[in-house]
Amino acid sequence: MIKGIVRARKWLDGLANGQASSLGGIARAESLSEQYVSKLLPLAFLAPGIAEQVVAGAQPADLSVEDLIKRVDLPLSWGDQRSALGFR
Repeated sequence: MIKGIVRARKWLDGLANGQASSLGGIARAESLSEQYVSKLLPLAFLAPGIAEQVVAGAQPADLSVEDLIKRVDLPLSWGDQRSALGFR
């Protein structure tokens, strides 16, 4: 899960600073599908507290990166993210 969050943040930074021009460009550079990159990119918007808990290994036991990328309804509000993903 940490790898997914780190990748997503790196890709978002690349898009924001012009190092990457598109999701397709990121996908080619990483030898991944554009679909996978687009599904993982929203992890860059996880609440900082959630990311910290993941790094510390304190995420809910049943939460995986696959669960996160399948959620098309991940709330933008950090508090709502905590509730929706089972963080306390």
